[in-house]
Amino acid sequence: MGEFPFHEWHKREKENILKAVGVKVEYGEPLFEGEYRGTFRTVSDKEHAEMIRLYIEEGLSLEKIAEHFNRSSRTPLMHIRKHNGTVERSGFCPICRRVGSIYESEIAEKEVSS
Repeated sequence: MGEFPFHEWHKREKENILKAVGVKVEYGEPLFEGEYRGTFRTVSDKEHAEMIRLYIEEGLSLEKIAEHFNRSSRTPLMHIRKHNGTVERSGFCPICRRVGSIYESEIAEKEVSS
């Protein structure tokens, strides 16, 4: 038989190789990309976060936001309501959190009417 020398660079038992090489693993959900579904397309996570940003930070109207994304004015209205509802229930919007938006825990202050 024979003997093989143990290399100094070889991983040792119970050694955290990721920590040793400086890799930090973050777990999270993948971003949802908008899909084309025949006559309409769904809103991606990035678009949702941008709608919220435009509404809160820049104070754009629903019509201006809809025009910016080439969608109906009902689309930003529904996403603002969805955002506000999840923030009220959970304390944050999971869509905005996935994107890394600074507005993940902020409710849109302006009154949204239908």
